[in-house]
Amino acid sequence: MNRHYHYMPLSKVTPGTVLADDLLDKVGHVLLPAGTTLTERMLTAIAQHDIHQLSVEGEAGTEQEEIEDLATKLSRIEKIFRQVGDAEPASILKSYVIHYRQGEAK
Repeated sequence: MNRHYHYMPLSKVTPGTVLADDLLDKVGHVLLPAGTTLTERMLTAIAQHDIHQLSVEGEAGTEQEEIEDLATKLSRIEKIFRQVGDAEPASILKSYVIHYRQGEAK
């Protein structure tokens, strides 16, 4: 199966989970690099940094789950851009974001 990432609430992350992205603190310093396998001690320390969710690696879901995930992301994009109307810079950005989310980015 293909590996991909998803966001998980810190309260649901268990030891042995692998970080998909660098874990940064509030000012952008790297606390843990991507690929780190988390331990109980690390999870306790992360909570002390006021971090509530992590980008973690996981198995790719079924095709139906992938479609539902994309639909959720596209719905969020519509919500984010709901106020901008047809303003050209915003519509161009919206188009780029949609293409990126659909895997069509170049």
